[in-house]
Amino acid sequence: GLNNLHSDKEALEFAVAASCLTHSIPGDLPLLSVEEVKSLAGGAGSGRVQR
Repeated sequence: GLNNLHSDKEALEFAVAASCLTHSIPGDLPLLSVEEVKSLAGGAGSGRVQR
């Protein structure tokens, strides 16, 4: 959870990245890994979930 993040900035970047990835998945149940979210938050990738 958010307790694993080191700063408010990191928590906000993680939340925004998770939200962006969630909107790229059809349906109601986003199944995202922490690694996928951190990758997008870190500036890597296209913003699409790679399955």
